[in-house]
Amino acid sequence: MLKFALKNMAIKKVQVILIVLSIVISAGIGVLAFNVSNQVSDGITENAGYYSAIIGPSGSETQLAMNTMYFAEEPLGTIPYSVVSQLQMDQRVRTVIPFAMADSYNGYNVVGTSSELLIEKELKEGQMLDDNSSLQAVIGYNVAKYNDLKVGDVIYTSHSANSAETHTQGITIRGILRETHSSYDNVVFTQIRTLWQMHEHAEEGHEGHSHATVCAILVKTKNDAYAGQIVSEYDDKIVTDEHNETHTLQAIVPMNAVRGVLNDANNTKYIVYVLCAIILIMNIMVISIITLLNMYHSSKEISLMRLIGISMGKINLLYIIQNSIIGLASTVLAFGVSRLCLIFMSDFVSNYGVVLNMGKVYIFELIILLGVFIISVLPTAIWTLAVSKKDSIAD
Repeated sequence: MLKFALKNMAIKKVQVILIVLSIVISAGIGVLAFNVSNQVSDGITENAGYYSAIIGPSGSETQLAMNTMYFAEEPLGTIPYSVVSQLQMDQRVRTVIPFAMADSYNGYNVVGTSSELLIEKELKEGQMLDDNSSLQAVIGYNVAKYNDLKVGDVIYTSHSANSAETHTQGITIRGILRETHSSYDNVVFTQIRTLWQMHEHAEEGHEGHSHATVCAILVKTKNDAYAGQIVSEYDDKIVTDEHNETHTLQAIVPMNAVRGVLNDANNTKYIVYVLCAIILIMNIMVISIITLLNMYHSSKEISLMRLIGISMGKINLLYIIQNSIIGLASTVLAFGVSRLCLIFMSDFVSNYGVVLNMGKVYIFELIILLGVFIISVLPTAIWTLAVSKKDSIAD
């Protein structure tokens, strides 16, 4: 029966190809849209609730949040390191993490910070940053993978992503992070003092960073009430650096700042869902019409099989097996195509600081594929059942 079904498919290969293309288009687009939209939303919200407050230069709240939590966008500017020192002495604060983004390595951003930023990340090999040293780096999984780097290698960073001018001082790789499928995979992390040293900032000890600056400060408070107080006190605060230049600060609650980005992502997601639904409905019609025409033109074939004594039950089974093979092969192909498309979508969603995971599969994706498979077989089952009722030859 299976062998005959395969031969029949080979004879009607044009119809089979049209059905396969319809299923791949409808199922592939639907699965891809659902996967990408949810990975973007998950990636944006993953880190937003981790920090109580972010303090940086005045400007766009969203840009500050995206820059510090997802290493996307450009820094708004710099603020004096004295603000870090002040927060470190605040009894309401649990953790203070300085953040500075400057330079790049082969297109990957270099972030100056402290070991606290990576405290919950696991190492693939090597050791974490030593805050008391400099000119060391812990690199993301993709940075190591695509540049063939290992622990102990020395890298030379550029002044910017588009600059061919590199620093004369090298940075030794101290550790490599495990793959996280997040923006952390694409960053070079080094000590904050490394950036100061590379850019000829004076290093005068912990209490003497009067010449040093940071792009932002990530803060964890001891409770939510303290977070509100910190944001209220530091937002629009004016501080003066050692050159008597003034800097206006802004303080944000990360989740509030990214809510607008999430809303934009969700609105886009709903639009894509509607388009996918339209495509799915159109393809259901195409699949049904092609299948029914195919079955209609098989009437003579069915009559001949009935005349030689093949039961209608076996004939029904034959065509159901045939369309099940087509439906199963098409949905598997659609799933594979959707995974490949994730590679091409990576550059786009990287603007949100999200790295797409090809291995991430949502339950609803499987439900979509199952639904499309059922739809591909259903017209055949309905038609054969109708023919069976009209059949006048006893089985």
